[in-house]
Amino acid sequence: MSKFDDIIMEFASNYLEFNADDVFDYCQTREKTTLPYIRKVLMRLVNNGKLIRPSRGVYLKPDKGVFRPQVSRDVMEIYQTLKNKYPFTKVCIYEGPWISPLLHHIASNQTIYVEVEKDASEFVFDYLKADGVKAFYKPDQDMVYRYINLDERNVFVKNLVSEAPLQKIEGILVSTLEKILVDIYCDQDFSYLQGSEYERIAENAMTIFNINKTKLLRYAKRRGVKEELEKIYNEL
Repeated sequence: MSKFDDIIMEFASNYLEFNADDVFDYCQTREKTTLPYIRKVLMRLVNNGKLIRPSRGVYLKPDKGVFRPQVSRDVMEIYQTLKNKYPFTKVCIYEGPWISPLLHHIASNQTIYVEVEKDASEFVFDYLKADGVKAFYKPDQDMVYRYINLDERNVFVKNLVSEAPLQKIEGILVSTLEKILVDIYCDQDFSYLQGSEYERIAENAMTIFNINKTKLLRYAKRRGVKEELEKIYNEL
C-alpha cells in the first residue's frame, strides 16, 4: 500500500466516475508521481475491491457490493490438486453457494464447478473420478434432473470458454459474477434457474452487486447470447 492509495480514494469520493488522467492530474498537485505508476495503483485498488472499472478506462467508487465470495476448503483442495497435477492447464473453479444470494426462491446447490481448457477437460474428469470424487462430465438438463442431487457435494467438469472473465481470490482462479450470470443463462446444468427465474437472478445481482456490463456482454457475445442478455439487462 502506498500513500497514493489514500490520495486516490479521497479523489474518488468526490467524483461519480473518472479516468487515470484525472487521477494523475490530481495526484500531481499533492505529490510528484508518474502516470504509469498511477495506473498501477488504480489496478491494485480495483483488484482489492476499493474501486470498480465499469468500462475500459473508467473508474468509480463502488456504491454496491463487490463480488468476492469466500472460497471454501473443498474448493481450495480441488484447485490445488488439479494445479499440481496439470500445472500448465488453466483451471477455473467456483461453487453453488456463491449463487444463493441471487436466487428468488431458495434452492440448495452444493456443486463445485470445475472448468478447464477443452483439450484437458476429459483428462481432469477421469482423474477426479479415479481419485474418488463424485464428478460428472458436462451434465445436461436431463442428467441433472434425473440423477444428480444438488444438495450433495458434486463436481461438474466443464469446458472453459476462451477469454472468459475470471478473477483471483486467495490465489485461486475463479469466475467473476459477470461470467456466472452468462453461464447460468446458457448452460444446460443450470436449466432450473433459467426462464423467468433468470430475470429475477439478474435483477437481484444488479441490486446487490456492481456489475461490469461491458465485461458481461463481451462474454455473452462469445457464448452467442449477447442480444438476448443485452435486452434483459437494459430493461432492468
